[in-house]
Amino acid sequence: MAPPKHVLALVLLLFSATDACHQPPKTLHIPVVHRNAVFPPPPDANRGSLVTNRRRFPAADTALMMSRLHSPVMSGLPFESGEYFASIGVGTPSTSTLLVIDTGSDLVWLQCKPCRHCYGQMSPFYDPRRSSTYRQIPCSSPQCPLLQGCDNSTGGCGYTMVYGDGSASSGNLATDRLVFSNDTSVYNITIGCGHDNEGLFDSSAGLLGVGRGAASFASQVAPSYGRYFAYCLGDRTSNARSSSSYLVFGRTPELPYTAFTPLLSNPRRRNLYYVNMAGFSVGGERVTAGFSNSSLSLDTASGRGGVVVDSGTSISRLPRDAYGALRDAFDARAAAAGMRRLAEDISVFDACYDMRGAAMASVPGIVLHFAGGADMALPPENYFIPEDSRNGRFYCLALEATDDGLSVLGNVQQQGFRVVLDVEKERVGFAPKAC
Repeated sequence: MAPPKHVLALVLLLFSATDACHQPPKTLHIPVVHRNAVFPPPPDANRGSLVTNRRRFPAADTALMMSRLHSPVMSGLPFESGEYFASIGVGTPSTSTLLVIDTGSDLVWLQCKPCRHCYGQMSPFYDPRRSSTYRQIPCSSPQCPLLQGCDNSTGGCGYTMVYGDGSASSGNLATDRLVFSNDTSVYNITIGCGHDNEGLFDSSAGLLGVGRGAASFASQVAPSYGRYFAYCLGDRTSNARSSSSYLVFGRTPELPYTAFTPLLSNPRRRNLYYVNMAGFSVGGERVTAGFSNSSLSLDTASGRGGVVVDSGTSISRLPRDAYGALRDAFDARAAAAGMRRLAEDISVFDACYDMRGAAMASVPGIVLHFAGGADMALPPENYFIPEDSRNGRFYCLALEATDDGLSVLGNVQQQGFRVVLDVEKERVGFAPKAC
């Protein structure tokens, strides 16, 4: 993806969160089901390939701006998407929607009738005129002119989201009820009601922003559930009608083998979850040559660098020198194991192999190292993925180089790990095989 070229203009008008949750239960479950269980893929769907590889962060400048809530999550792969989705009801009566779970942005928004311009989505369009709990944030609000101002087409306070891949949504800000599993409801959640939307959202109705900013869903429910949530993204290729993926808000018992690393803050991008990646190992050996550890570090003065944990981006991105060092180390060990590298790239991947006649056990292991001694030992399916767009069994190293000063730990590499985002204790946890 090209570096972000647009600037996000985001109006975030939040009401008091003290009544955001109406009589919150001791546990609040947000079901997350596999996408196939709702919309089976076509018979000829290519299940092994990440056809799309989104960069879902808002444009760079925008980042300047107890009980439990648990939700099932579904993979977007059957729809040629690398993202995961939560099934959530909106309004009263509720309209079932599929929202991309995005730790890299804040606003909760969805496509709304009437549409000036809307892309195709798999779930019904939300019509705020039919919801008795929908409340548009008025232009008369004192905060509105201080932010983006009045949207004359809707008569309310407006918003515009522009993302790094050129996707966009604009409309008016409002509050409404969100409904999760077991008819558990959360009231007065600020949402963006998008009447003009375009881009690569892959049939979802919109985004469930769970970043660190004040407008995110995680922040809005924090008075009831705390500044703590966890998720687990299960097998993206599974056909199972039940899903092992989930999203849970509120502190839960921690698995004893969870490895924690400090959560860092970037004063220039306050809504993102930063961690300090200290390096990586390939084939059981630490890679030390060919790159500088400083390229992975966050420079808080300039706001550049650092590694962001992002559920809305599929493939992890590393600085070009770090990626090159990891790829070359992987390729050297793959060659020694008899794996034949292809001469050409496949899609966005530049290290692909013909695995016909080769054992998957020969694939070199990869471990990501984080500050504080936290390690992520990735299973092969988290970094060595099939590309079946051609005849044969071709697999690619599912990582990319980036030159824009921001590295990403994407959801393919997070697959199967319980990821804990503990803002209260300023730490991020990883627990393998925990879905």
